[in-house]
Amino acid sequence: MATRYNNRRIIKSFQTIPPGRLIPGMIVTFNYSEKGVKDPRPILLFLHRNLKTDNLEGLNMNYLNPTKLKKLFDVADFKKTKLDEVENLINLKEDYFRVQISNPKKRSAMSTKRFYGDVILADKYFKQAYRSYKLTNLTSLKVTQINIEFIKSKNEN
Repeated sequence: MATRYNNRRIIKSFQTIPPGRLIPGMIVTFNYSEKGVKDPRPILLFLHRNLKTDNLEGLNMNYLNPTKLKKLFDVADFKKTKLDEVENLINLKEDYFRVQISNPKKRSAMSTKRFYGDVILADKYFKQAYRSYKLTNLTSLKVTQINIEFIKSKNEN
């Protein structure tokens, strides 16, 4: 079983968002209640919404230690996925951070399937941190703006 860490310090601010407006690459947080759940307030790098099962899928960053968290963003950056881009594609009150994964509103070379194959499956800790959450069991869904200094390596500018 994966060890859980408290990575809430990476969140600078957040704003409420309905599930239908989520875009792959957003970092979201929410309250999750289900019997036996180990992490009631995950920080999720959102990758996919399964409409058949009504689940949100992505990487729960609370299962990554600070070193692995930086590695996640280093690997994504190495794979030519822009990281520190702040945007507001869906006209929310404030801008939000999003890993630049292709979506209908903004195309990129990195698709969700490619991100999963090239980044998530490349590291056993990332694979262990991949989770799916039932929409019916989550409340207070919020998209986040993050503190970049917690995800950048020290040798970066």
